[in-house]
Amino acid sequence: MTSKYIIDYADKLKRGELKPVIGRKKEIRRVMHILLRDMKSNPMLLGQTGLGKTSIVIGVAAALAAGDCPPKLRGRTIVGVDVATMMIDCKTHEQYEDCLKEAFQELQAAKGQKILFINDLGFLAMTPNGDHDIPKFLKPKVLDGGIQCVVEAELNAYKVYIETDPDLMSCLQTMYIEEPTPAEATDILRGIVPRLEDRYGIKIPDEVVQRAVSMSARYVKSRLFPEKALDLLDEAATGLMMDLDSGETTDNVLTDQHIANIVSFWTGIPMDKVGAEDKQKLIDLENFIGRRVIGQPEAISVISGAVRRMKSGLQDPNRPLGTFLFIGTTGVGKTELAKALSEFMFDDETALLRLDMSEYMEKISVQRLLGPPPGTPGFENGGVLTEAVRLRPYQVVLFDELEKAHSEILNLMLQLLDEGRLTDGKGVTVDFRNTIVIMTSNLGANLPRYQRMEFLRKNLRPEFLARIDDIIPFHGLAEENLLAIVDIHLNKFVKRAKAVGLRAELTLEARKWFADEVFIAKNGVREIKRLIQHHIENPLSVLMMYDKVSSEDLIKIVRPKDKKGVEIVVLSPEEQNKQIEEAVQVEIKMQDDEDDRPPPPPTFKLNETGDENADLPAWKRAQLAAQSNQNAQPSPQMPVRKFKVPVIKGFKSTLGQKLGVPKMPAAFIKAEIAEAENEAVAPAPDVAPSLAPPVPEIGK
Repeated sequence: MTSKYIIDYADKLKRGELKPVIGRKKEIRRVMHILLRDMKSNPMLLGQTGLGKTSIVIGVAAALAAGDCPPKLRGRTIVGVDVATMMIDCKTHEQYEDCLKEAFQELQAAKGQKILFINDLGFLAMTPNGDHDIPKFLKPKVLDGGIQCVVEAELNAYKVYIETDPDLMSCLQTMYIEEPTPAEATDILRGIVPRLEDRYGIKIPDEVVQRAVSMSARYVKSRLFPEKALDLLDEAATGLMMDLDSGETTDNVLTDQHIANIVSFWTGIPMDKVGAEDKQKLIDLENFIGRRVIGQPEAISVISGAVRRMKSGLQDPNRPLGTFLFIGTTGVGKTELAKALSEFMFDDETALLRLDMSEYMEKISVQRLLGPPPGTPGFENGGVLTEAVRLRPYQVVLFDELEKAHSEILNLMLQLLDEGRLTDGKGVTVDFRNTIVIMTSNLGANLPRYQRMEFLRKNLRPEFLARIDDIIPFHGLAEENLLAIVDIHLNKFVKRAKAVGLRAELTLEARKWFADEVFIAKNGVREIKRLIQHHIENPLSVLMMYDKVSSEDLIKIVRPKDKKGVEIVVLSPEEQNKQIEEAVQVEIKMQDDEDDRPPPPPTFKLNETGDENADLPAWKRAQLAAQSNQNAQPSPQMPVRKFKVPVIKGFKSTLGQKLGVPKMPAAFIKAEIAEAENEAVAPAPDVAPSLAPPVPEIGK
């Protein structure tokens, strides 16, 4: 009666319900070795998911069924207990217990001829999610040698439920299953290829098999051989079969591109970046990044060279794709370069994991990056850094404002930069070898180049600096670069206006005004966003609330000559046509030096002030004030009097000796006063006289 709950793996192999096992001869022989022992003859296969532990047990069952085993093992079979069917058939708990007893008694009565395969630790240990009745009946029979078993378990479950039980440890022989090498995984795939070809009706060349192994090893870091290579090849073959069935292709040969498409789907990296690279795009990488990052040719050149080196496969495979430290003041393009690099690498500038190190200034913040230890709140969620990279291993990781991070975080990054891996709070190793690590800082940004490295060595540990591929300085933006940067941000505003149904344009004078304001600002290019919000977006949003603009109007941002800031001019369709006609008329009448244009349309002015120079930059206002003081004209009612000091023979100068000016004869002074009054009546000269009297020539 209970035999229907006993699963014979040899029978399942004969019926073709189990796939044949390729390779693993060493592991199969090791299991047989343990089964023949007198003590601890119950092998326990330990290892992570995907290593093929179940396949090894099936291989042992096939070898026993075929007689390819030591003589003392012949006639034995690998069996299992179908507990799920047992629970469905039993209506009461008493019936379920009776079925368990009968099944285990049948195994014990076989006297070692039936070896129980246990792939769930709930059969032996009192696990929280397991059936506590099973170990109650099975464990004593395993301990006294009445039932021989083969156990499969993961390392974490083994440590929690088996190592803490001395009785189970005394009867189980642990056997660690290692991950196969790429060569061994290739042999396993070659043995499976004939079955896949028959199943899908396709052809799989040997070079495609090798490509599947190499690409799974390079790109699928979160899974293990041979499972990930088998899964990759199987899914690529399935996709080709679907294309053949739908008529999308007539070629039934699996190619490298099919493998690349599946890797692209798994990892999120664009398919054209997985296979053969677009060489021309890599050659023009400086121009691609230079359209977004203005005024930093040295940084762009270093990054472009690193990307080409990485794409050519010449970089160290045991380190991240690139590690860079950007040094520069705020607003010079460090973060923008990281976004541009992410856009080129992954066709998405949002493929950027940005961590602001100002949030990680405490020692305990290390747990936020790696995840809290077991037993603490948030353990299931993992770390901010490790979990994000584990789920998306291909991205740019940006550590912003590195100098603000706690020293423990810098120590943690030593392993990341050197070996390209970190271990999170769950004990899982997260691979960073497919990431680009960028760190930004303003340490020594204002120092000369020859002093910058010395300053960095004083603030950052030498072993940390030694693990960085390149330290890239970012220079302050020149005035000629600002207009191009301003245009980039203003074009973004024009696109946003277009998205809400508005047409907007800016004059050249308005654009130059933005560039001048940014030039005198201390926070660099970030000033552009603030200026656009304050001078354009805020007042324009008010006009939209009052229905002062429509989709047919043209919003023109102009720069008035006598006012501060910029003005928003709303032109209706009629006024737009009139402006075109006026432009033609003015061009014709320019020869007569006449300007009979009608007054301009109504304007909505911003930030009006009574100061006519308030619209000028601070440095320009200071310059005008200095010129005004220097060129101040004396009042016409107060004529300037010039005195000429007579040169008296033998007279010595007393200037500088605090003795005062020497006295002159009264007759001479009277004559000089009369001469000055006559000059005051005469017309004023073109050049304003100096307020200070000339220094007399004394001592001749």
